[in-house]
Amino acid sequence: MMAIRRVVALAVAVAFSGTFAFAQSAKPDTKKRSKQEQAEIETIVKLVDGVMAGQPGPSDIQMEITPFFLKSQEQRTFVPFVLNVKGAPATDAAMYIRVVNPSAQPDPKAKKVEYPWDDIHFVPAAQLTGGTLHRVFMAAPGTYDVYLAMKERLPEKAPKTQVAKAGVVKTQITVPDFQNAEFATSSLLVTDKVNMLTAPVPPDAARERPFVFGAQELIPAADMEFGKTEELSIFYQVYNAGLDPAGKPNITMEYEFHKKEGDAEKFFNKTNPQVVSAANLPPQFDPATFPVPGGITVPLASFGEGTYRLAIKISDKVSGKVLTRDVNFTVKAS
Repeated sequence: MMAIRRVVALAVAVAFSGTFAFAQSAKPDTKKRSKQEQAEIETIVKLVDGVMAGQPGPSDIQMEITPFFLKSQEQRTFVPFVLNVKGAPATDAAMYIRVVNPSAQPDPKAKKVEYPWDDIHFVPAAQLTGGTLHRVFMAAPGTYDVYLAMKERLPEKAPKTQVAKAGVVKTQITVPDFQNAEFATSSLLVTDKVNMLTAPVPPDAARERPFVFGAQELIPAADMEFGKTEELSIFYQVYNAGLDPAGKPNITMEYEFHKKEGDAEKFFNKTNPQVVSAANLPPQFDPATFPVPGGITVPLASFGEGTYRLAIKISDKVSGKVLTRDVNFTVKAS
């Protein structure tokens, strides 16, 4: 059996520090803006208005959204996402996120259209150098059209002939329902690293650092390729488990690794099962306040080069329900 570096059943107390609390809530920006900033907001909003109306949008900047889904203590789902940016400006940029319910009928009497999420970010150039941003929106369960626009910020006295780089992307995202009492998990978050924080992050910082959980910031992996000197770290949360007579969940989590060989695959190894139950949960554990944390961190030194599938099996011993999840990854020479 492969040794597990972090055993959830022995570390559930971490939940009480906020590390695996329900995802925090986020609110769109409401700061008062300068005249120049307000003009830039109006420009970038009009870009999205045009694309929604069927006009072609600018494509100097290309963007791709990878969303994750976590339960919050609201009726809305917390949707942090990784934004990969190509062709980013070398200067500061303005970024606008609009989440649209395509089935909603606008109120013709309303002076302003209200969207499920409507937010602006002013992004320093230093944040764009790596080509990746972390941002978030929140929405009730359903399928949405998500528009994201980015525009280069020009100096206040820039020549009128100077054209700012810009780009607009539209994608459809289906937000799951974690409030329906069905046994479920959050998205699986495979991380490149975990930053330990020395001070709490202010609530308004959730818009720009949505992968912060208590004293830890989980940095999503850039890809699913890892060197033999690295570790495979996976985090997730389990929701709506059945409760035993003591009001506690009883969950077993199993992890099996299979190596792909051509069109087939061969069993490689497995970890010891993780059990989360009244036997190892603190008496004050309240499932309405804390989700059940799941995940493992496994060193890859014993893995040969190749492609693998991690099969995750989550069994609710109270309800008898079972969930399965897969993670495909590749181990390469370091």
